[in-house]
Amino acid sequence: PPPPPLPRPPQPPPPLLPPPPPPPSEPPPWRVASFFVVGDWGFDPGMHVWRGAEAVKQRCQGLIAEHMRREAEERGDVAFVVNVGDSFYPSGVSSVDDPQWETRWAQQYAQLPRPRRGANAGEVVPWYSVYGNHDLSQHDLDCACRADATRCNQVRAHGAQRGAPNMSWYMPDVSYFATPVRGSPLELVALDFNAADASKLCTWVACAKERCDSWDEQFDAARGCTQAGCAANLRQREAAAAALLRARVDAAASEGRSHLLAFSHYPVDYLRGRWSAAGETLGMLRDRRVALAYFAGHRHGTENNTGPLSEPAQAFTLGGGGGWSCDGDQGYLVGEVLSDGSWDNLRLVRMERSE
Repeated sequence: PPPPPLPRPPQPPPPLLPPPPPPPSEPPPWRVASFFVVGDWGFDPGMHVWRGAEAVKQRCQGLIAEHMRREAEERGDVAFVVNVGDSFYPSGVSSVDDPQWETRWAQQYAQLPRPRRGANAGEVVPWYSVYGNHDLSQHDLDCACRADATRCNQVRAHGAQRGAPNMSWYMPDVSYFATPVRGSPLELVALDFNAADASKLCTWVACAKERCDSWDEQFDAARGCTQAGCAANLRQREAAAAALLRARVDAAASEGRSHLLAFSHYPVDYLRGRWSAAGETLGMLRDRRVALAYFAGHRHGTENNTGPLSEPAQAFTLGGGGGWSCDGDQGYLVGEVLSDGSWDNLRLVRMERSE
C-alpha cells in the first residue's frame, strides 16, 4: 500500500489587520468675536476738576477710548461693548436729546471701528448698558420713581447712534438679556441692582441733597417722588432682575449651554446678603452648572474681584476714567467669544498712572 500522506505543516495565523483609524477629532473651539467691558466713564469737566490733584485727569476717558480703538483695530473682531453704568456724571441725562449723548459718549468713542472679520463682521457695535447710581437723578426722576421703565431716558434712547455710525446704544429695558454674537448661543444678562445703593441715591433723587429730613420729603412735589417711593421702586426692579438671572441660568443649564455673561453696576461685595423671591443673588451668580463671568463698576477702579465671594464665577470691576476720584486703576476689560459658545481669555487693560 502507498505510504500515508505526510501531515501538512502548520499554517501561520493570518496577519492581524491594523485597527481602524480613530474618528477625526473635533477641532478646538476658535475665536469668533471679541468684546470690551467698561464703566464709570462719563467724565464731567464741570464737576470733576474741582478736586484738583485728587480728581480723575480730564484726559483719562479719552486716553482709554483711544486705547480701546487701537485694540479693536488690531483684533479686527470686537463685536460689542458691555457698559456697566455711571455713563453720565454727575446726574444722568435729561432726555433722549440731551447733548451729553454726543459730548460724553458718541464723540469720545466714535473712532471705535466696526468688526471687519468674525461672526459680526461689518455690523454696528452695540453698547449693552445698565443704569448706575449717578445715571438715576432728578434729571431722570421718572426712571428712579416710576415702575414703567419706558419712561427712563436711557431706555428711550435704545438703538440711538447720536452721530457715531459704528456703534449704537442698547438698552431695551432696565434689565434684559441678549445673544450678542451672531450664530453663538452665548447670552449676556443685564441686571438693574441699583437697590443696593438706594439709601444714598434716592436722597438725591427725592430731596436733591445728601440726606432727606424725612422719608416723605420731596424737593419737587409737583413730580411726586419721595425717598421711600424711589427705594420701593428700585427694590421691585432688583426682584425682577434677580428673577431674570435665575431664569437665564436655569435655561442655560437645561439647554446644555455651558457659559454665561452677566453684569450690573455693583461689585459682588455689594450683593452679599441680598435676597429676593428668586433666591440669593450671589448664589445665582455662583451656580456651578454654568461658567459665569460677572462685570460691575461703581468703585472707579479696574480690578479682578474673583475670590471666595464669587467663585466659581469670575468677577471684575471696571473704572473707565469718570468717577469722583482715582480710587484705583482706570481701564477696561477685553474678552473673547469662542465657536462653542464659551467665553475665554478675560484680560484687564490698565492705564499707566503717569498717563
